[in-house]
Amino acid sequence: MFNTKKLLSATVIILIFYTFFIRFMYSVSFPSTWDQVDFVLALDRYDLLAMQPHFPGYPIFIFGGMVFHLFLDNPSLSLSVFNGIITVSAAVPMYLLARKYVDRVSALIVTLVLQSSVYFMILVSQPMSEGSAIGVLWWFLWSVNIGLHNNEIRYQLLPLVLFSILMGIRLSYLPFGVGLLFLWWFDYKRNRDSIRLTGFIFLAVLFQMIWLVALIMTEGSLTGFIKLSMAFVSGHFTSWGGTVVDTQEPFFTRLYELVINNIIYVGMFAKSTILLIGFAGISIIALLKNKTKDAGVFLRKHYVMLTLLLIYFLWNLFAQNVEKPRHSYPITLMLLFLWLVSIARKHTLLKWACMSLAVMQLVIGIPILKEQTEKIPAVYQTANYLAQKDEETVVYTWEETRVFQYLDVPFEHKRFYTYDLFLLDKKYNENKKIYVTNHLIEGFKEQGIDVSDHLEEVKTFRSNELFDPVYDEITLYRWKDK
Repeated sequence: MFNTKKLLSATVIILIFYTFFIRFMYSVSFPSTWDQVDFVLALDRYDLLAMQPHFPGYPIFIFGGMVFHLFLDNPSLSLSVFNGIITVSAAVPMYLLARKYVDRVSALIVTLVLQSSVYFMILVSQPMSEGSAIGVLWWFLWSVNIGLHNNEIRYQLLPLVLFSILMGIRLSYLPFGVGLLFLWWFDYKRNRDSIRLTGFIFLAVLFQMIWLVALIMTEGSLTGFIKLSMAFVSGHFTSWGGTVVDTQEPFFTRLYELVINNIIYVGMFAKSTILLIGFAGISIIALLKNKTKDAGVFLRKHYVMLTLLLIYFLWNLFAQNVEKPRHSYPITLMLLFLWLVSIARKHTLLKWACMSLAVMQLVIGIPILKEQTEKIPAVYQTANYLAQKDEETVVYTWEETRVFQYLDVPFEHKRFYTYDLFLLDKKYNENKKIYVTNHLIEGFKEQGIDVSDHLEEVKTFRSNELFDPVYDEITLYRWKDK
């Protein structure tokens, strides 16, 4: 039995380091979405008004990218490598958290499965803030867990520091701050010291002010920063943020998209039927092996993580864009962790099965990572096609224009969100070939305007939906006046 455990441990450790190597090898070296362009441009000139990056500024993420940009010429690669370093370090809290519930070998397996999750590898290889945010989130979850059961000052301060870093990387992870409320409640029950509690709250605010004050200084004044932040928040919740307020999507359709598509089909399985079968098979074996009476004990052990998961789920459902699975991936990863620590505790068969699942994830994930670094995204394909046109053209887009700007394309392109302004601008370009994208047309449809009689389809460009679920397919139309 000892030899079996030793072999299993050695195999798992080798696979963990192989996973790290693969992710670095396939770090993405070019931006392909609006947000990625914002982040990449920020490394050369940080300016929120110029959307470099967009609000709330992601100062710690950009700073990390700037540090690596000192050694790497490619700004996109600098951000991707920064993500890679942070998520490699996250293997430590993943292991330590798992170790509280399972033995050493099982904790290593849990870490391997989490780190080799296909969608996790996709996200952390991109120049997007989700990668490093997820990494720091796991450090924060571990620190909260330690602080709940330890009265020492340093263990109460560590979560405050880590939460400040997390907010400086990705502010949308704010709901996880409820973990601090658990921390303070437990500390107050142990010590009954109001002054101590007030001090912790003050320090929590102070740590947040470190990056927030620096952000305000970049904008020149507090008034300017407040105006910028209010404009962003208003736009996010009422116009373009994809929240429950600004979409006409039925609630249950939105719920289905979040749970079935984002969390399960994309997040856990990366749209792979093989992985779906693998997860289902292991779950069936676990149900046959484990006692159902353990469920109550398990829920009591993990009620803090389950509470944080539920709060973030509600935030994701109502206040974020469910068209983008990356927003919901923290939920997937936490569910995956809870699933793993519940099934890999006792039986050697389940441990080997989970390790085999990790191998399956790597076999499926590596070609996808390679595709992400080598295959030209749909928006790049569109740009290349239009750049080859000899005729004088103007292209009206939705958000594709941001990538066109970054590529410095030789043709004219404009972004419009309203049909009236589009018509007005089009009058000044009647002597040019006018093209529009399907995303612009879909935006007009949402405004109740059908322009199908004016469209002549030219070409459709496609890339992998896992990399960009919104602009993975771009259809180019030629506009015809009647």
